[in-house]
Amino acid sequence: MKIRDVLGLNSRNHLYTSRYNGRGGKTIANNKLLTKETLHKAKVRVPKTYAKIAGNEELEKFDFLTLPEDFVVKPNNGLGGEGIVVIENRGLYAGEWVDSQGETWTVADLQLHVGDILSGRYSMDDQPDMAYIEERVRVHPVFEKYSYHGTPDIRVIVFNNVPIMSYVRLPTEESGGRANLFQGAAAAGIDIATGVTTYGVHHGKPVDLFPGSRRKLSGIQIPQWEEILETAIAASNAVGLGYMASDIVLQPLVTGKDKEDVGAVPMILEVNAQPGLKIQIANRAGLRERLERVKGLKIVSPKHGIRVAQALFADPRLQEKGLGRKVVGRYEEVRIVGLNGEEEVLEAKIDTGADISSLDYPVAEKLGLMSDENLLYESDFYNALGKKKRKVVGITYYLAGKKVKSKVSITDRSRVRTKMLIGWHDLINYVVMAE
Repeated sequence: MKIRDVLGLNSRNHLYTSRYNGRGGKTIANNKLLTKETLHKAKVRVPKTYAKIAGNEELEKFDFLTLPEDFVVKPNNGLGGEGIVVIENRGLYAGEWVDSQGETWTVADLQLHVGDILSGRYSMDDQPDMAYIEERVRVHPVFEKYSYHGTPDIRVIVFNNVPIMSYVRLPTEESGGRANLFQGAAAAGIDIATGVTTYGVHHGKPVDLFPGSRRKLSGIQIPQWEEILETAIAASNAVGLGYMASDIVLQPLVTGKDKEDVGAVPMILEVNAQPGLKIQIANRAGLRERLERVKGLKIVSPKHGIRVAQALFADPRLQEKGLGRKVVGRYEEVRIVGLNGEEEVLEAKIDTGADISSLDYPVAEKLGLMSDENLLYESDFYNALGKKKRKVVGITYYLAGKKVKSKVSITDRSRVRTKMLIGWHDLINYVVMAE
């Protein structure tokens, strides 16, 4: 990660949050209940709200015994996870519940806690607040070994309808079961292209293992990854923020021993108009560089935004871990997978001097790669006639038996030997042998 690629606090505030986030969107993001209502209207899933308590009179009238056996109590304008109580089960006696830390709560305890919320004890501005009680999201089986008495959440930063960067925050014993980095939670960066965790961070420092264990934080496959990214983009559009983070949880639909068979529903817990910057440490990558690459791109749909992200921000070091490198020569046979179901096998030239790969226009057209949803961006190039535009599209192909998901520049290669040229961007996992 280069220093010039890192996004700092001032750059975030002046170049992005103030420029791309309007007052209306910020107002929604700073009010959790308003956020939930806005997202619900836009048909973006959020945890079910059981009750809203706006004052002491409503608190006195509210019957806590009508609540289900598990629920979460939250302040509307809370910060950093303060004031949140996660109830997991009913207690031994009627009118008692047990929280995620094993502590017993009575009706009187809950009333006292909600009273503290109403007085503003946990609010960002120390002003009187509202309390609400919502559905508890259980831990998905995939995360059971990486979470201490709490539910992990997946943060996805979206800019210009493109998911820029993501990580999963994992509750620890130190954090008291809360997925909050300031309270001691751990985190793992997530490769945007695959949904596989990459690098860990704890207390702002790189780590390899989940705290207190020998379990690696890398290599965890996040379930329903594209659906998670689509949910984050939908939330950005619903709230009306150009640059924001969504905190997403996976509510498991069923429980079972086979973790791959457990379905889940991605839900938005909350959104953030000024997301923190530690996500860069967990991804070993800078936000500034990624933001600059998608600024001004025309994104025609959420799926298009995801394809752009997968092509631009795939972590090439992920495949390098444990998979080794294939040897390729100057010319190699490749198999291109079209978007229309067709395939094309052709000879490609390997050129480490080229930046990105290129493909002949008729081949791209034949394979359905020129659709609007597959167009990533247009790049400038110069020839004898002056400045021209060249389309860059997403592509999936197989080189030396390995699947490559990348981008190609569409050019006229009718006068050269090969219809495809493979540049160094696609060769990070290969050893190129000179002939």
